[in-house]
Amino acid sequence: MKREILDFETSKSTTEIAINNKKIDLAKTIRSEVNLLLLPFFTLERKDKRLETEYREIKQEEGLKKEKIWNVSANPKYGYPGPFDREVHKAIEQILSEIFQEKGKIENPIPFSIYDLCDRMGITTSGGKNYREVKRALERIKVTAIKSEKAFYLKDKKEWTSSIFSLYDGVIFRGEQLEDGSLAEINLLFLSDLYLGSLNSRYTKPIDYAYWQSLKSKIASRLYEILGVMFYGIQHKKDCDIHFKYTTLCQLLPLIPYKYFSDAKRQLNPAHKELKDTGFISNYEWSENGKKDWLIHYWPGERAKEEIKKAKLKGINNINHQDREYLPEPQEEGEKYSEEQVNLINKLVKLNVSKITAENLVKSKDQELIKEWMEAINYTDAKDRAAYLVKALRENWQLPEEYLKGKEEFRAKEEQEKANILKKKKQERKDKEIREEKEKLDQIYYSLDPVKQKEIDREVENRLDDFWKSQLNKQRSKGKLSKILQTALDEKRREIIKNQINIDL
Repeated sequence: MKREILDFETSKSTTEIAINNKKIDLAKTIRSEVNLLLLPFFTLERKDKRLETEYREIKQEEGLKKEKIWNVSANPKYGYPGPFDREVHKAIEQILSEIFQEKGKIENPIPFSIYDLCDRMGITTSGGKNYREVKRALERIKVTAIKSEKAFYLKDKKEWTSSIFSLYDGVIFRGEQLEDGSLAEINLLFLSDLYLGSLNSRYTKPIDYAYWQSLKSKIASRLYEILGVMFYGIQHKKDCDIHFKYTTLCQLLPLIPYKYFSDAKRQLNPAHKELKDTGFISNYEWSENGKKDWLIHYWPGERAKEEIKKAKLKGINNINHQDREYLPEPQEEGEKYSEEQVNLINKLVKLNVSKITAENLVKSKDQELIKEWMEAINYTDAKDRAAYLVKALRENWQLPEEYLKGKEEFRAKEEQEKANILKKKKQERKDKEIREEKEKLDQIYYSLDPVKQKEIDREVENRLDDFWKSQLNKQRSKGKLSKILQTALDEKRREIIKNQINIDL
């Protein structure tokens, strides 16, 4: 899959869309440079005291290892650009957007007022503190260096550039000396050639500035920037998602990644919830993917879809470059699953487990354990059985005691049934042996000459006790023997023949 080079046009009109029966106003947009929407520059937390941010991407292309590096280095005297500096730059972007809207081109220098910047940011200038902070932020951004090694895309040249630059080439405040020796009557901002060129080549994406400012979570506003670009790549694909490795996303935001799954979710989920509640994403989902890293999936919401409708997308097809790691992964060929795995995935889906999670569980967990938990869930009081099942498998919970007890009882019952079957088969074999022995002894008897048979019959009668002898005489006089008596005679006869055989042996 090739990365699409984006060209966005802003819309002057505002639009209202309905989300959860609430109307959301999409304010006029500002134009943000795409490279800087995707790649990290500002930190999101005041307590983040880093002096450097780096994003690296290594890929194999035609047997060769190719590396892209994006490095942002602070001037130790000024510190690294943080959340406040980010808000200042966003206000600058609004000014740049207004200039481009009016003139169709941005040129250095850019006149600006610090009071106007504060007003755009929604902060007061009374007391002078914010005034000084904005001035300091502009200086900090100016002295922060960016090193790109095939990481910054130049739309006009259709190539990835390697260069060291800053966003701002210069900031001159009113009263400071200009190059010609005169004093500046107004504040002037000089953009770097790379940044200015990219803006004028229209490599920008519209950002809803009012919505961006309304987001309480800095992580949410940063995700809004990244996902806003990424969702363009799947706008014509039904039910498709954008997904990132957790560690990759932490590089892009930027944030320090957590080691444990629960901490990672606690770090990002408040931002996820805010984006979902405001309609930018319709859903999000974590999956462990059977590895130490995790995947986070995002689906566009009504707000994101409406923003896409408002912007015109043009693709440039003659660019020869590879996807970044954080772009949607190719979906040409699905994961191969055995028939048994497919059946298990389908059963999990029927329990309301999402297909993505079901697939990841089947890949990463013992299938017999999954089957056990699918039965064991019936022994719990869980209201959301799907969520309970997934959490139990991911965190290796002990199976419910009631389930284990029931399983043991079932196993004991099965063992007893097996024992009964074995006992029955053993008895059947014994009965068969006795029956065959009787048949064999009877055959021997009937194969003897009549004289020998009479000798055996007399011996049989001699071995009868007095009761059976009396019965024999009575029944003979009647001319018919009872079945019981005949059976007793037959058994005695077989006993005599068997003893005789053993003696002969």
